[in-house]
Amino acid sequence: MSALLSIEGLKCAYQTQTVLSGVGLSIAEGEIACLLGPSGCGKTTVLRAIAGFITPQEGEVRLGDQVVSSREQMVPPEKRGMGMVFQDYALFPHLSIADNIAFGLNGLSRAEKRERVQEVLDLVELPDLSDRYPHELSGGQQQRVALARALAPNPRLLLMDEPFSNLDTDLRRQLSQEVRDILKRRGIAAIMVTHDQQEAFTISDSIGILSAGRVQQWGTPEDLYYRPASPEVAAFVGKGELFLGRITETCAVDTELGLLEFAEPLGVEPGCDAQLFLRPGDLYLSHEGGVSGEIVSSEFQGNLTAYRVRLDNGREVEVLEQGLRRYPKGEQVAVHVTAHRPIVFSSCPVNQHG
Repeated sequence: MSALLSIEGLKCAYQTQTVLSGVGLSIAEGEIACLLGPSGCGKTTVLRAIAGFITPQEGEVRLGDQVVSSREQMVPPEKRGMGMVFQDYALFPHLSIADNIAFGLNGLSRAEKRERVQEVLDLVELPDLSDRYPHELSGGQQQRVALARALAPNPRLLLMDEPFSNLDTDLRRQLSQEVRDILKRRGIAAIMVTHDQQEAFTISDSIGILSAGRVQQWGTPEDLYYRPASPEVAAFVGKGELFLGRITETCAVDTELGLLEFAEPLGVEPGCDAQLFLRPGDLYLSHEGGVSGEIVSSEFQGNLTAYRVRLDNGREVEVLEQGLRRYPKGEQVAVHVTAHRPIVFSSCPVNQHG
């Protein structure tokens, strides 16, 4: 089956500054994808190129079999069959909710518009608010209305630009899941840009990490978290630290945290230098064995406690511990590694037998 959206070799620049260079990705019918990256990495520029708001210097954007963006050919945004949800909702303050949603419904009778408006209000679970005005709604309700407006014309593809960034954390999580459920029920494909890793994991089937104007890795949330392609990707999808080491056996690496042995092969030839990426939850504390250090600080997080530990070599690491035991500041502890899925980066050839 051909992709609904495909981008090849996309290059975009503002004046003399290149923002995107060689971006490529594809999205299938009904797939929800996310571009994840830090502020200023070009995420919104990709979205604007897909929508038709900017002309690429190189490359092309295809919707199905049709080229909709290239240097030679630009289909107007309103003729692309795409919906857009903006960060600031972009609702008309002087129009009722019903009129806001009906604004882009061209070619329908008044009765058909009324029916479509009610259909999407039911879909976003705001069935009784058609006569209200935007200022009478909460932020979460306004975002649902913005989604309803984007869905009303039955778009082939929905574009979302940091759609939940103005909401508090709990509401962001809730709306992310609800929007995913709505899109899946309707079978509508979507691409969202965000800098919030948890939001991307909640809503997406596929995620692309955008950095330095390129897609560094494209895959499922699980792929990116457990099999990151680079230290940069690993650090962006889950807080952690790199430890230099040397592979001593197919399942062992010698690091500043000691000689670490794993159940699974590391995939790197013995004798090679490597970098081991460990997250705070991959470490645990005790008073015996391990590598000695001192508690610098602790942060109680309910069922978890985050510790900063200064190792004897002066390096500070973060350790995330479960349970009721609290280690006070200044206490001497031992740091151990308990990672089950070691993430190793090396410039050496991959050991095909490992």
